[in-house]
Amino acid sequence: MPNDSGRRSGRPRVVIAGAGVAGLETLLALRALAADRVEITILAPETRFINLSMSVDQPFKPKRERGLRLQDIAAEMGAHWHRGVLDRVEHERHRVVSRDEHELPYDMLVLAIGARPNREWTSTDVLTYHGGHDGPAYRLLLAQLRAGQINRVAFVKPAGASWPLPLYDLVLMTAASCAAQGKSAAQLSLITPEQEPLAIFGKSASAKVRQLLQDARVGLHTSSYGVPIRSGRLVISPGGHRMRVDRIVTQPRIVGPRLRGIACAEDGFIQTDAHGRLPGLDGVFAAGDMTTFPVKQGGLAAQQADAVAEAIAASVGAEIDPQPFRPVLRGLLLTGGAPRYVRADISGGAGDDSIISGQALWWPPDKICGRYLAPYLSSQAGEALDVMPRDEHALPVESVLDHLDLSAGGLGELVDVEPPAAPDQAPPRRSRRHEERSIGAADPDGGWLRKRRPENA
Repeated sequence: MPNDSGRRSGRPRVVIAGAGVAGLETLLALRALAADRVEITILAPETRFINLSMSVDQPFKPKRERGLRLQDIAAEMGAHWHRGVLDRVEHERHRVVSRDEHELPYDMLVLAIGARPNREWTSTDVLTYHGGHDGPAYRLLLAQLRAGQINRVAFVKPAGASWPLPLYDLVLMTAASCAAQGKSAAQLSLITPEQEPLAIFGKSASAKVRQLLQDARVGLHTSSYGVPIRSGRLVISPGGHRMRVDRIVTQPRIVGPRLRGIACAEDGFIQTDAHGRLPGLDGVFAAGDMTTFPVKQGGLAAQQADAVAEAIAASVGAEIDPQPFRPVLRGLLLTGGAPRYVRADISGGAGDDSIISGQALWWPPDKICGRYLAPYLSSQAGEALDVMPRDEHALPVESVLDHLDLSAGGLGELVDVEPPAAPDQAPPRRSRRHEERSIGAADPDGGWLRKRRPENA
């Protein structure tokens, strides 16, 4: 079925396929940088944005996933919304086609459909955790641990592409839960192919994460692969060591989407340059987990989306010098107690600058770190508490952002902040205001703006 809307303005048409972190960051960045120079259409199968990075917290503090309605976000940003699954790209005709045969023409296309989770094992003894829908199964596992029905649980990172931090979240929060219940008989183990725990963050961070695991009495096997061989048995290689287990917790391996009409690598991922452009396809970009960049993480997906948005904005006349993707990794490690903020420049030019702290290293202090998306989500937290951490250990964002003036580029920017001078001092429970750096004409001098809550908030 052909698209019946046609070109609704004389502006270049940008189609963003996908409404996860990379897709929404692209949308928000384009509106901040290009303002009304482009006409944007969002194509995605979901109806709501759910913060998957916070789903690991769900089994320990049950709450209903509400998220944010994507159609409302699109309307707020002045974008068109079409619910559907991207089927193929017909670049010679400059259009994408959804599975329901709806055609969307484009002048520029941003592919941000993510990757596909692939469950490594299907045994009833294995729980593959991927999002909030696995929360009830994990709550049952916790109940069995507390009741003494099971005692030995192995947390196994699979081979291949995956983001390991959620597995560390789960094992540390589970250890804290068992300790709080007095279940000293629980034997928790973490098996990972990494040479050091969370090695991607560098030596300094890895050493402190190792200590966290040791303090939590979690057995650690690095440079190792765990494979279930039969019920109640796990073999650890190299070495062939066999471990008795009652349950195995793992995460899916990530594989590329293999999109029709787009060339991909053998594993299904898509090659891009440092600005997100696809080689040989003028006006086509990609960002996020579907690209060949080996680290699959929401914050990095947002940084890739920023590079794409800057390139598109510059191409339509915005006064901006588009910067290439330079990966800075930020991770919020949930421990069952005070979280740890971990940061490292993994672009290769900064050496080992890793840092781990009990105090926030960026603002807003969320698991999703996007220059435009993180402040936006913080401004919506009152309506969708599941988009960001909200507990006694988190740093809540209590301030309400002013009404966004898209023509002035008034979206806030994620900023790195220095840890407080007294690292042992607990963060304030309720913060009345915070600082943001503004992008674009709203703050032409690049200074600091202070946002305050309305008097009636």
